[in-house]
Amino acid sequence: MAVSYAGTGRSFGQDATARTVLDGIDLDVPAGEIVAVLGPSGCGKSTLLRLTAGLDRPTAGKVLIDGSVVTGSDPRCAVAFQEPRLLPWRSLAGNVAIGLPHGTDRATGRAHVARLLELVGLSAFSGQRPREVSGGMAQRAALARALARNPGVLLLDEPFGALDALTRLQMQDLLLDVHEAAPTTVLLVTHDVDEALQLADRIVVLAAPDGHDGARVSRLVTVPGARPRNRGSAELAALRSELLECLGVDIHRH
Repeated sequence: MAVSYAGTGRSFGQDATARTVLDGIDLDVPAGEIVAVLGPSGCGKSTLLRLTAGLDRPTAGKVLIDGSVVTGSDPRCAVAFQEPRLLPWRSLAGNVAIGLPHGTDRATGRAHVARLLELVGLSAFSGQRPREVSGGMAQRAALARALARNPGVLLLDEPFGALDALTRLQMQDLLLDVHEAAPTTVLLVTHDVDEALQLADRIVVLAAPDGHDGARVSRLVTVPGARPRNRGSAELAALRSELLECLGVDIHRH
């Protein structure tokens, strides 16, 4: 499903205490595209995801999915967070089943959960509790739960940020495999420029212009090359340096 932001803004507080986080976001995300969202902490990246899912409402402009305005918690979206947020008393299969659409019959639900667990490589662990598996496996289960409702838009809020470096790379590869099998639209919030370059079709950089409070789209970059990409590519290295400079990082010190 396509996602569009038309003058989308979000402010908190009133009058003199009002604080604008997002100000006039204009962006079109075609169906099936992976878009990574970069920006400094506090610039509104997670707020943008909440507005997309209908978990929050814009104070200016609107968010549209396939041309219809998001007005409340939207069943076309699913969200995965940095922490797996699994129910500790349920098995991995039971946690994935929580994501099934309301009214799914038992046999259909079991079959769908089994397919998702196979997709994320957890078939052999379906009966395990979250405490009995690694952090990476728990995050795989959280991803499967998000996919259980067959979302048109998958919203990922730093889903791999708490993982060790090797597991993070494995999860990035898994996301690409999942996207190839079920090419939903993906919005990925991340602080990791290399992760954005590996996964995204395009990268959005959010930043507040000088003299403004709210963040806007300061840069929109199309990532060259088909996935999976060569992590050692000179072209990607040059783009990485440009993005880091956009984020205010002195690349000569890194």
